Amino acid sequence: MQCVGINTLPQELIDAIIDENQDDQAALRACSLVARPWTYSSQRHIFSRVHFRNHSQQCYYPGKLHKTSCDISRFHDLISMRPHLTSFVRTLQVEPILDAAQEQLLASTLQRLVNLECISLDLGGYYWDELSQCMRDALITTFRSPRITNLELREGLFLRSADFLALLGACEHLKRLSLSAMSCDDLEEFVQADTAALTLPCGLNLQLDSLALSLYEQSYLPLMHRLLQLQPSMDLSHLHRLSVLTAGSGHLSERIEATKEILKLNSNSLRHLVLNVCLGEPLSNLIDIKRLLSIQIKLWWIRLDQHTEPTLWLRWLIESFQDLAKHRVEEVTFEIFYNSDWTAYTAEWAALDAVLGEMRSLTKVHVKLDAYDDVRGRWKLPREYSLSAAKDVERILPTVCSRKILACQFAANFPW
Repeated sequence: MQCVGINTLPQELIDAIIDENQDDQAALRACSLVARPWTYSSQRHIFSRVHFRNHSQQCYYPGKLHKTSCDISRFHDLISMRPHLTSFVRTLQVEPILDAAQEQLLASTLQRLVNLECISLDLGGYYWDELSQCMRDALITTFRSPRITNLELREGLFLRSADFLALLGACEHLKRLSLSAMSCDDLEEFVQADTAALTLPCGLNLQLDSLALSLYEQSYLPLMHRLLQLQPSMDLSHLHRLSVLTAGSGHLSERIEATKEILKLNSNSLRHLVLNVCLGEPLSNLIDIKRLLSIQIKLWWIRLDQHTEPTLWLRWLIESFQDLAKHRVEEVTFEIFYNSDWTAYTAEWAALDAVLGEMRSLTKVHVKLDAYDDVRGRWKLPREYSLSAAKDVERILPTVCSRKILACQFAANFPW
């Protein structure tokens, strides 16, 4: 029987093979060299996400590196020779570029990315005002594209809150907003200002379906309150996805109340929820839990003097999941950050396991662990977890494990 040549495979099968390997960069590059029918589909994935690095930055944050990471000059040369590659770019991550020639290349490149949908600006600790006028103009022009629906701002500062709002206002078709470690120097004035004084451009009516906040306490409360005051120019009352992560050593009760405020605002729309604060009352008191499909909880059990005690956390989870058991949640994730025995709360874990075991709609329960080594003063490396670590998870959640829906991951957030 004669073998079918690789070039004669149906394009649908080739596309399916490549889609299956879309997260394997080495496999995609190999596929792109097989033959012409394989090249286009491979390149479509290889260049779907591009990250322009700033070589002067020494610190890289978790999740910062994306599939294709390159400097702007090399990428500009590449798309000059292969213009069709620009149509594949859907997601772009940009860092501050402080070289005039590179800034011009960035402006030229951004104009060519006609299908760009998502842009992430990682300021790396810089102020927005420290970027050149050329770079700011290039970014704002890109933000105004009707295709840009997803914006992420990370690790940066604004001198004036008005500039922050102007940047948001440039994204006239925004649907998904993520703010991580962002702040403004005039936050106090920002909060106290008249509601009409600082707002989005007149006539703008953004209706977000996803909001992710990961902010320190000094900026969390004022930014959260101000975002809530932007309605109706920014509608936050119909979110399908909400992630609220807040860090700090104080004002815990105020942060919890602010989180409850935005939950109540979206009581009838939320499908996916991420939290790192213990709300102290069942979720069913705050939102319509019948709609929830996934919930992710980050349990910070390191500084117990600054965070909710583990027993209170677990009791709140038990109470909330007892209500959720009657509905259609499909996926639950527990991320646990700890420096002592997290399995010690056996009675509470047993009760939570029993509740999760009754949730017939569940298809996956993720347990992601990050252990802090107090002696070394750092997070444990993957190889430093004991061989029994996975067994400990299975022992704590035996019912979930017996249903074969349990997935464990170690050094999940700090793998280096």
